[in-house]
Amino acid sequence: MHRIAGVLGTLVLVTGVALAQPAGSPTYVQGENPLQGDFDFAVGRPINVFVDVQGLTLDTILVTALDELKAGAPVHCEVQFLGTNSGQKKATLAPVLLLEDSSGKGVGRITCNIFKAKPGRPYDERQKVQISGDALASASKVYVLVQIEF
Repeated sequence: MHRIAGVLGTLVLVTGVALAQPAGSPTYVQGENPLQGDFDFAVGRPINVFVDVQGLTLDTILVTALDELKAGAPVHCEVQFLGTNSGQKKATLAPVLLLEDSSGKGVGRITCNIFKAKPGRPYDERQKVQISGDALASASKVYVLVQIEF
């Protein structure tokens, strides 16, 4: 009987741990402020950042073209930032995305508006921007820079 109780106790503990950390949930790395990093880039493909800076997480950035990509023409886009501020204070984020080609040469810059993330809440910030169609077509990397103020 004690052996069955021990096995059931272990099963409950393992199940509890599995439920607390769902399969497929991201692993966050601790980041510095300002947050900086190089990522692969393609229009419409999520940039999975998964960085935690003092309780503020930045999970994903998504750049979506709202117009057709045309060489030599500006393209209206939406830039989306997803994350959570699990801290006690409001955070102000100032993001800049530097687009690079496959050789690391800068081809464009996306300067977004400063936005706030309320404490204890997830955020889903969406901003409209214009980006050169040439820059979007040639970019394969993005350097992400986010200055955070608490």
